[in-house]
Amino acid sequence: MKAAKKFCLAALLTLGFAAPVLADCVLPKKPSAPPSGAKATQEEMVAAMRASRQFDADVKTYQACLNTETESMIAALGDKATDTDIARVKAKQDTKANDAYQTATKVAEAFNVELRAFKAKAK
Repeated sequence: MKAAKKFCLAALLTLGFAAPVLADCVLPKKPSAPPSGAKATQEEMVAAMRASRQFDADVKTYQACLNTETESMIAALGDKATDTDIARVKAKQDTKANDAYQTATKVAEAFNVELRAFKAKAK
């Protein structure tokens, strides 16, 4: 029974210290789909371009935050952390960073498709 109480206390303390670290990195909100390039005005395309570029910058900031968060999480594990523990933390953080990168890539690709349609319309 004492061991269970100690374990629960340790878990609560760990969560209490880790929660502020985990709350720092917030995945940026994906912009809305770009307008149809075949029908959009130049102003609409410029606004979509700015939204796409801002999202890309926000994702890069998010990824930098994840790197700092990863270092903090590993440091919080302390000297008793095993290589497996560290690898697990890094893998989870890498997955978050890669998912954000893939989303940013899809946003940019969607905008580029519509931009090509917009340029083709202008010819």
